[in-house]
Amino acid sequence: MARPLQTGLNYFPLDVTFDQDDKIALIESDFGIEGFSVIVKLLMKIYSEGYSYHWGEKEVKLFSRRTGVVATTVSDIVEAGLRWGIFDLSLFYDYNILTSRGIQKRYFEAVGRRKDVPVVKEYVLLSEQELEKYPNLNIVSLFPVVPAETNHVDSDVDSTELMSTLTTQSKVEESIVKESKSSSRSEKRSDDSDDDLLHILQEFESKIQVPTTQIEKQLKDWLIALDKEVILEAIRRTHLNGKSFGYLNAILTDFKQKGVHTYEDIAAYDQSFKYRQQSFTNHMPKSEFLPEWAKEGYTDVDDPVDESMNQKITESLNRIRGKRQH
Repeated sequence: MARPLQTGLNYFPLDVTFDQDDKIALIESDFGIEGFSVIVKLLMKIYSEGYSYHWGEKEVKLFSRRTGVVATTVSDIVEAGLRWGIFDLSLFYDYNILTSRGIQKRYFEAVGRRKDVPVVKEYVLLSEQELEKYPNLNIVSLFPVVPAETNHVDSDVDSTELMSTLTTQSKVEESIVKESKSSSRSEKRSDDSDDDLLHILQEFESKIQVPTTQIEKQLKDWLIALDKEVILEAIRRTHLNGKSFGYLNAILTDFKQKGVHTYEDIAAYDQSFKYRQQSFTNHMPKSEFLPEWAKEGYTDVDDPVDESMNQKITESLNRIRGKRQH
């Protein structure tokens, strides 16, 4: 019996400067060593499965039990990982999986000697040009194209069945006509959305980078959730900080979580951020209680000897010695 093909890895590369990455530093600043360990263990799990890992309620509970970290904390750490770009936010929203460009690239490099490595087309974050480096990948789709069947009527089909089929077809055609009229009314609304997306893509390209197909898709998704002006402002802030799409994605995610949907909401968001920042700056750590011996300038002073107590101790020792001699 043939052995099942291995999809995951037995080990994966972890740079010695891994903890110096800004994304990991942000996780550690919020969750400490627990955040670091959960991210590393998630990477271990992802690579053991391949290049992605489904993440849902069941996985949260199992992961919490195996790591000893409270489930709510695990969820918060994963959410932060998505917010800071450790994992791809769009694929998580669409397919509930944890993965990233870096994870996929390292995985494809590691399985370079394997044959026919199955890869889901909808999960891939690398460009077609990048994928050309890995000819051993067998890319499949979650939505395979079903070939259209040739329309024909058997000669021995019952006339009643034929009339029923024709009646059904006529109803379908009538429905299509109605839908086409309805769609023509919605075309004007979609044109506005297309113009907004085009404007966003132009700004993104001029200020950050040429958008990939995946980035275009994510920006289109953001346009459904947020106003165009909000996204443009996030692009401007990303440009001013000299950051990339991951930073932009984090800003938009935070906007959404904080209830920022229109440009007018940004002023309240900024005010709230300044207040939180000021509160953090003004926060004074609690003074630590130190014993006298730990304080600077402490001098050890011997306690005065109690002569009567010293005499009693001497007598007790003499009695003990006397008993031992007998």
